[in-house]
Amino acid sequence: MTALLAEAGPGQTFIVQCLGFAVLVVVLVKLAFPALGKILGARTSEIDQTFQKIDQDTKAATARVAELKEKLSHLAEESKKRLDATLADAERTKSQILTDAKAQVEAAFAKSKNEIEIEREKAVLELREEATDLTLRAADHLIQATMTDPLNEKLVEKFLTQMDGVKRP
Repeated sequence: MTALLAEAGPGQTFIVQCLGFAVLVVVLVKLAFPALGKILGARTSEIDQTFQKIDQDTKAATARVAELKEKLSHLAEESKKRLDATLADAERTKSQILTDAKAQVEAAFAKSKNEIEIEREKAVLELREEATDLTLRAADHLIQATMTDPLNEKLVEKFLTQMDGVKRP
C-alpha cells in the first residue's frame, strides 16, 4: 500500500485520505456514537436520578426537621406546664407547711402560756401560804412574848362582860 501511495499523486492521496476519513466517520457515526450516546444517556439518567434522590432526601429531611421542631415545641410547652404545676404544688405545700407550723407554734405558745399561768398561780398560793404561816408564827411569837398572866385575866374578864351583854334567846 505504501508503494501505491508512492505512485499516486497528491490528488489521489487526498481522495484516498478523504475516503478513509469518510469511512472512519461512518464507522464512528454508526458504531461509536450510538454506544457513546447510550453511555452518556445512562450517565445523564443516573445523574438525574441522583438529583431526584437528593431532592427527595432533602424534602424528607426538611419534613423530619419540621416534625422534630414541632415535637420540641410541644415538649417545651409540656415542660413549662409541668414546671408551673410543680411550682404551684410547691407553693401550696409551702403554704400548708407554714400554716401547720404557725398553728403548732400558736398551740405551743398557748400551752406554755397556760403552764406559766398555772405555775404562777401555784407560786402565788405557795407565797400566800408561806406568808400566812409566817404571819401566824410571828403572831404566836408576839403573843407568847407579850402575854402575861395579869393581861390574860384582864382579857378574859373583858370577854366575859361582853358576853353578858349579849342577849340569850
